[in-house]
Amino acid sequence: MDRSTNEIAVASHAGGEVARTTDVDHTISTETARRIAAAIPPNTVRAYAADRAAFRRWCALVGRTPLPATAATAAEYATFLVEGGALQENGERKGPAAPRTVERALSAIRTEHRENGFPNQPDLIGARHVINGHRFDRTTKGIRDRQAAALSVSDLRAMVDTCDPETLAGARDRALIVLGFSMMVRRSELVALNTVGDLRETPDGVEVLVRWSKTDQEAVGELVAVHYGSHPQTCPVRLLRAWRQRLADVRPGEGPLWMPIDKQDRLPHMPGYSGKRGTGRLSGKAVGIILRDAARKAGVSSEALSAHSLRVGGATAAYEAGNDLLAISRRGRWKDGSPVLLRYIREVDKWKVNPMSGVL
Repeated sequence: MDRSTNEIAVASHAGGEVARTTDVDHTISTETARRIAAAIPPNTVRAYAADRAAFRRWCALVGRTPLPATAATAAEYATFLVEGGALQENGERKGPAAPRTVERALSAIRTEHRENGFPNQPDLIGARHVINGHRFDRTTKGIRDRQAAALSVSDLRAMVDTCDPETLAGARDRALIVLGFSMMVRRSELVALNTVGDLRETPDGVEVLVRWSKTDQEAVGELVAVHYGSHPQTCPVRLLRAWRQRLADVRPGEGPLWMPIDKQDRLPHMPGYSGKRGTGRLSGKAVGIILRDAARKAGVSSEALSAHSLRVGGATAAYEAGNDLLAISRRGRWKDGSPVLLRYIREVDKWKVNPMSGVL
């Protein structure tokens, strides 16, 4: 049947009439657009925006069309990334990109095509072959993707000791580091917590509501039971309570649980605050900065530390202590049989169990 792009064949009860759509059928309200945009994590939005901008700069440089892009353009861009990295705003290249970085860049490009009515473009078969070859080349050279270091319990305690509980920043950092470790939390989940509605103290500890996570895209939410610690120095419940009390003393009412604090120990709403105002909520990037600063003060190696070290460290420490793998998976909100979690566990087991014991 011949049909235009704004025509839909509808077999009506009245006798097979053809209904035509109008402009209003293809229009969404401002509120609907806001809700659609809000469903995408802010970190993903920022990363995709940067990837798309870099792709457009490259297309302008080599005379290719960014939208719609062809399969050949996608493959050539993948080669460009693996050979020298994306173009920065100043025109300089960042250096060879890791396979996962290239995959994310292509995902950003492909998603933009779907958003603009090109659901099947560009074909990424050639680009994926480029990535697979790049991965093989890196392996033969002994190059591995950078992994966040697992934070150990001893390093955690040393870092907590460097945080002055008499200051707002110190009280916040102690609670943030230990709670993140105890919950095996993603940084996006950690910084999203609010003082009201997300925390409920019980006789056994505190219930923390994770409203949304990477494995909970529909935002069903999950309550995580955080128990009292064996050591008051690193007890997540006590440290969280102390921080909430300090925060309530200087910021009445509800709001983000974690807030930025300037070098003069002032929150954004305080007179003379010298940091960026922003949303008044600590960013995911700031969690990594806090962690590395505490590590440097404690004399702990900070080279491979990131916000993800809390999640990796919590899982590996729990497994080393003999806790059940399924319970660890539930606590960290990993999917059953998650290869990521199993990789963390293998790092522990490779020294815990010697398959050649009694052989050599």
